[in-house]
Amino acid sequence: MNKEIKEAKNRLNNLEERHNLLWMNLKEYFASAGSKYETFESEKYIETLYSIDESNRIFKRYHYFVDKESDLLKSVVWISEGYDDRKSRHVLILSAHFNSLMKHGIVRVNTNSCTVLLEFGVHLLVPFMFSGEIHSQIVAHYEMSKDIVWAFNRLFLFDEDPVFIILDLQKKIDKRVKDNQINNQKKD
Repeated sequence: MNKEIKEAKNRLNNLEERHNLLWMNLKEYFASAGSKYETFESEKYIETLYSIDESNRIFKRYHYFVDKESDLLKSVVWISEGYDDRKSRHVLILSAHFNSLMKHGIVRVNTNSCTVLLEFGVHLLVPFMFSGEIHSQIVAHYEMSKDIVWAFNRLFLFDEDPVFIILDLQKKIDKRVKDNQINNQKKD
């Protein structure tokens, strides 16, 4: 039997402990990853800062935790903390565009505190059964957050219309996909 399937079967036998085991796996992942992070045991989350630009000038705060109520492994990044409240209408429009397009994440806006965050989640059973999924989720959330920060920065810094921001982002993503396909063909 495949080694990963055997591991998944063993983990399924301990479903009552899945929240605690996944929390331990999450902490082990960060301990072995070599990045700077802080563990908050009483609240059961891990916080780290990642640079989201090539010149390492923009850092964002990420939280990772096991949500027992929704049975999700969640990743949260703060896109903006304290935007100009006069832009709330456009912030809500841009977040609605994202929320209609994303499969695994949701952009949350709090207009009272003028904050925007990206929440990303995967059902607990997936990373519980396959430990490599923790890394996959962290990478996918990070990559998605770079695009969302880019888009909201266009709104906050340049007052661009949300519709045009989404169109430009789609062009940017299409170009990235095409470049990746070309690079993969060159490797073959």
